[in-house]
Amino acid sequence: MLWRSLPGRLVLVTSGVLALLLLAGQIVDLPIGLDVIRRLSWISWLLGSAWLLSLVVARNRQAFLWRVRRKLLLSYVFFGVVPVALIMAFVLAAAVLLYVTVAAYVFRETYADSVRVVRDIAETSAVEIGRTPTLAASGLERRYENVRARYPGLSLALVPVAAARGSDAPPLTAGAWAHATAPGTAPAWVVERGGFSGTLLMLGAAGAPGRLIIRAAVPTADRTHVAVADLPVDAAFVSGVRLETGVEMGAFSSRGCASTDTVAPRSADDSWSLFRETVAFLDCTQWLDGTSGRLSVNLVAPVGEVYSHLAELSASGSGPTLTDWASVLLQLLWLLGVLFLIIQGSAVVMGALLAKSITSAVHELFEGTERVRLGDFAHRIRIESRDQLGALAGSFNRMSESIEHLLHVQREKQRLDDELRIAREIQKSLLPVHPPVMAGLDIADLCEPAREVGGDYYDFFELGPRQLGVMIADVSGKGTSAALYMAELKGIMLALSRTDRSPRNVLIRVNKLLAGHLDNRSFITMTYAVIDLDRSTVTLARAGHTPMIVASQAQADVVMPDGMVLGLRLPDAETLFEDVLVEREVPIAPGDVLVLYTDGVTEATDGVGEMFGDEGLLRVIASQQDLTAAGIRERVVREVRAFVGTTEAHDDMTMVVLKIGEGAGAV
Repeated sequence: MLWRSLPGRLVLVTSGVLALLLLAGQIVDLPIGLDVIRRLSWISWLLGSAWLLSLVVARNRQAFLWRVRRKLLLSYVFFGVVPVALIMAFVLAAAVLLYVTVAAYVFRETYADSVRVVRDIAETSAVEIGRTPTLAASGLERRYENVRARYPGLSLALVPVAAARGSDAPPLTAGAWAHATAPGTAPAWVVERGGFSGTLLMLGAAGAPGRLIIRAAVPTADRTHVAVADLPVDAAFVSGVRLETGVEMGAFSSRGCASTDTVAPRSADDSWSLFRETVAFLDCTQWLDGTSGRLSVNLVAPVGEVYSHLAELSASGSGPTLTDWASVLLQLLWLLGVLFLIIQGSAVVMGALLAKSITSAVHELFEGTERVRLGDFAHRIRIESRDQLGALAGSFNRMSESIEHLLHVQREKQRLDDELRIAREIQKSLLPVHPPVMAGLDIADLCEPAREVGGDYYDFFELGPRQLGVMIADVSGKGTSAALYMAELKGIMLALSRTDRSPRNVLIRVNKLLAGHLDNRSFITMTYAVIDLDRSTVTLARAGHTPMIVASQAQADVVMPDGMVLGLRLPDAETLFEDVLVEREVPIAPGDVLVLYTDGVTEATDGVGEMFGDEGLLRVIASQQDLTAAGIRERVVREVRAFVGTTEAHDDMTMVVLKIGEGAGAV
């Protein structure tokens, strides 16, 4: 059987070769050539076995998994494997997390101790020199002699502050300063912060990695000089940290620690192991300006050595006992073992009890779906249980009853979708194809409906060579009715705008014509403005719509004359409309920006329900006044979309931006 397939023959041949080579290896040492053949045979055997297994599964999957009961039995096998894998993964993840945390913590604490020691040395030197300034050189040298035996790489210096008088005096140094050149002056930020202690990154020559230095700088009492103590993070320092903690510093990378980011290369013999390497993060500072950065240091911390040092610490009474940790870990393992046994036992018992009931219920469902597929919607499944399978059978019966209704609903929805598409085409035909072109006036428009058909409408009316009428409106509601009201409003405005230049008179006549045609639940808000470039004015009237924004000289104001909505069918509504409506004239100048918009712009909400608001729109327009009209429009749209994020739009967003050019006012 195996010999009939290519992967089977590959497995048989490689198995024989491996058996012969294994037997020969027990007798004599295999030469290099035979060892290479053994490795190739082992790889071929693995590939052939995987290939053969995939063929067996593919050819027998349908027959083996046709019955649901076999699938259930197979799932029970997985129940015995997956929990074990999950528990092992959990234990491994916990062990890795514990190892990474402990190793990094031990290193950071030891490193912080070194920083504190260097800080203490610098503070002591600053205090001693501050008491006897005339003996600064001898005091600095004496202080160095006191600590050089313990810290051979330590270097001290007394440098003037860069901002102080006499800062050109040469610094006083003690120690070899082999790691770097002693600083000539101390930056002013050291004195402003009252001193400094931390890590510096000194860049090497071109192509060479940088090196780390622990530096502490403490100003003297008169704040004219600074005592500097440097401890290079060299081989001796790394060796000392390893002897104390079992952790060895490896390669490091920096961000913001120097003028350029740097990375120290890894050693060629560094090998990675799950419980051998980790990473610790340290703060670093640029010496010249005091800006902070971040260091990531690779740590070679074999878990055995870290454990040994912790054990020594525990035995000396300086830390928590490992016996307690082992006790807690053992209790955790017992708890996980009991939990695993409970899961396994429950899976076996419940599987034996439910296998038959599940398969019989599935068979009933299969028979029912076949009957429905043939068009027998009167077929019903017998409900013999009150569990989820019984609920599924009841749901299937209800599904059969509602299929015909769903088909009817689908046909009705398709009809409504067709109508909405037609209404959308009507609305698109009503809106301007592009803004008019007029000398001295830059125009940009925008209309984004929130649904298939929106209720916003805007239009332009050329009233003369240098006169333009602009209207923007919002019809209550959405859909086909809104599109029809737009068409009616467009026809009325085309007729009235040519006979009357007063926005107030036009809106009064529009209200009279629309009041008898709108239903009781509909109304229209609208703003109509007439821009006269010869007179350098814009005249507008507002029928309950959002205000017009006028931006001039890097500030934006709202123009909001009184007015009520169009088309209300109330007693004395026409008289009240005329009494409330106010016409307002505003002077304009080159560079001014006029913005008409609907509430879909300012009432755009984010995920927590906060609105973009008139203040947000005013801020964007005022800050972007130097852009073109199209640029202002795009910036507003970008700000609104960034504010809203992924929140779905609930209203149409329409806007007209007009920017007065240099030709305005010229006759």
